Amino acid sequence: MLPYSGVAYAATWQSSIALPSTVEYDSNPVLLGDDAKKAVTRTIIAPDFSLVGTSDLDELRIGLGLNVVRSSDTSIVRDREDPKLLLGWQRDTEKGAYGLTASYVESSTLSSEVQETGVIATDGTQKQSTLGGNWRTAVTERSSLIDEVEYTNVDYDIGSLTPYDELSNQLSWNYTWSERVELFTRFSARRYEPKSGSGVASSNSYTPTTGFNYKISEQLEVSAYVGANQVSGSNSGPTGQGGFNLHYAGERFDTTLDASRSTIANGNGGFVESNNLRGTWSYSIDELSRAGIDTSWQKTKGQSPSTLRNFNVWASRELSPFWVARLSYTYKQRLQDGLPDATANVVGLTLTYSYPEL
Repeated sequence: MLPYSGVAYAATWQSSIALPSTVEYDSNPVLLGDDAKKAVTRTIIAPDFSLVGTSDLDELRIGLGLNVVRSSDTSIVRDREDPKLLLGWQRDTEKGAYGLTASYVESSTLSSEVQETGVIATDGTQKQSTLGGNWRTAVTERSSLIDEVEYTNVDYDIGSLTPYDELSNQLSWNYTWSERVELFTRFSARRYEPKSGSGVASSNSYTPTTGFNYKISEQLEVSAYVGANQVSGSNSGPTGQGGFNLHYAGERFDTTLDASRSTIANGNGGFVESNNLRGTWSYSIDELSRAGIDTSWQKTKGQSPSTLRNFNVWASRELSPFWVARLSYTYKQRLQDGLPDATANVVGLTLTYSYPEL
């Protein structure tokens, strides 16, 4: 920890550094049909630095990252140097808190974070800029109001995808029923504005939901919510929305099961409905070794309906207090209307250096 003090200001700073380096073989990174697929070997170095400063009621967060990729075949997967910048400020008040956030992230359209929005494309670049604000206040001893507003600009460098702006606001009311049970209700309103001249219409999305968080025991927690969504300009009425999450954290086991249906903005033109099912399981073999399985299933409706399945098995070993090695294997499958089914096998070895506090 690095303290800094002045005449009228005193702050405490904490910083962390992570430097993962990965060598990865991907038999079909673009997820083309068997007749057209080509393999690629990638080398990925992704340094990440974070800095957190606290002073009285204020907290400042700064994050800097870079994702450097070198490909064995740049006609399929580009060489990349994708930057990431995160800024956040939060102030506590007598009854709550408020704050501001900003971020800029570049990523490949082949990354899992982009494909989770239903985007299926060749290797291009997504540039995402976000500005957000949040406010929270206690209404009574047991209840509180939370409001979160966010503006997002998403741009692409390939013509098959539509750049867009999204403005969202979510108002939540939380009520602490007991030490173990929290009830909540939320209302989310979002505006989708495509790039001028794209031929895609603007639209609004409205989603009311209600649910609960229940701490069954010190190791087991569950949460669930139900609601509906209506998108303006759609020919259908409201559609059901909801989610369920179960998390168990034991001495050696850690398991999560998550299922949800949500409406999200994407680069294929407007809001789309996304159904997701995810499961994770990990086991501590000993003090230095851990193994796990991650699985996911996603079905996205829209102009190009698609289904993505992922199965990942991994093992990690702590080599020293600062170094961790991880070996992983992933099987991917994509089913999309009008295109041949596609599969891929990915094998990766990652060596990560991290220093949690400087």
